[in-house]
Amino acid sequence: MRWPSRWRPVDGLIAAHGLSSFCLGLAMPYTSVYLAGRPGVGTAGVALFYGFSGGANLAVALLLSTGALKVGRIPLGIAGTLLWLTGYLAVPGAGSLVAVTAAGMAVGAGQGGFMAAIVPLVNALITAEERRRVFARRYAVLNATLAGGSLLAGLLTLVLPRAVIPYFFLANAVGILPLTVALWRVRRHMPAAAADTEDDGDGQPLPVLRLWRVMAPVAVFQLTAALFAFSQFDATAPLVTTRLMDMPLFAVSLMLFVTVVVIAVFQRPMTRRLENLPESTGLRVAVGLWVASYVVVGLFSLAPYGPRLAGLLLYAVLFGLGECAYSCSFHPWLISMVPERELTRATAMANSMMGAGKFAGPSIGVGLAASGSATVVWLGLAASCAVFSTLSGLLTGRQIRKGSAESAAHTS
Repeated sequence: MRWPSRWRPVDGLIAAHGLSSFCLGLAMPYTSVYLAGRPGVGTAGVALFYGFSGGANLAVALLLSTGALKVGRIPLGIAGTLLWLTGYLAVPGAGSLVAVTAAGMAVGAGQGGFMAAIVPLVNALITAEERRRVFARRYAVLNATLAGGSLLAGLLTLVLPRAVIPYFFLANAVGILPLTVALWRVRRHMPAAAADTEDDGDGQPLPVLRLWRVMAPVAVFQLTAALFAFSQFDATAPLVTTRLMDMPLFAVSLMLFVTVVVIAVFQRPMTRRLENLPESTGLRVAVGLWVASYVVVGLFSLAPYGPRLAGLLLYAVLFGLGECAYSCSFHPWLISMVPERELTRATAMANSMMGAGKFAGPSIGVGLAASGSATVVWLGLAASCAVFSTLSGLLTGRQIRKGSAESAAHTS
């Protein structure tokens, strides 16, 4: 696989999104810490910020997926970035529960709108043949820039006082503006239907229940990935590493660093290996690697310090490889499941599953951690991930068989 030899509109969109991701990396690690220390906000305000952010994100996703909210893709994306800008501009000065709630709602609604728009827009700027390569590259860029922003923020807090943290939120807000401009600029590079409307003129929109039925395998897989993979890496892994495996804090940062390096190094080889195989095969590879990562770290969790650390790093490597397989397979699979005119609604539905999974996922890890055994946590996650992924596979097979039967009936 080769990267594009010339700069194209999709490259500008990915680059602007990468810059925004870098700025998000500055703010993300310190949001809860900053808000918890604000007079009039505290830990209750942190809970409200994230709770209403997730709720607003989910509400926008549901409004879009049901067709209750119909907005063109570019207007939707631009509105999302502006809401994001508004929300993060309000964070530094938030001094009450009402203010922090409003900021969280703006951030969440902005995320919901933007994420529903960006996948169909990227898809409209590329050919079907390069779809997997471009989405894999986009995923790698976003991960690398997010990690780079977090690393820079960490270094700045080592040499500067805590008073620098509010400027991270301002940088995050301003960093979204190049993406707003990029969204507007790609308008002239795609058909008007793809940019501004939800109907490309080729048929009527799918009824809500039919769309949800078609998207059920995608939704279940995305929920599984969020519940038992992404949210566990973000929330449960640090908790188990430090509290149940008696590892120092630097091990958490080291795992994140290793995972990002693996994605940066192995994304292209993984995409090249999988690009001629069905997307469902790539997703099975992703799940297999995630399950293997949990089994490995679970087996090493009772070992002495050196092997425990080695097990955690091997977990990070396998998890990162699973992300590589996921990133070049999931969105192309989603795109193949529905007509192009339904992509915004379908993407919003998938995003709602990701949001729900990331919201509920940490409670699963915390519940397993109550056992007091790291091995129970890791092997429990491995089993859960395998079971729910099998359910998604069964739904996919059923959908394929049903589609084949309907095609045969129409032919006869």
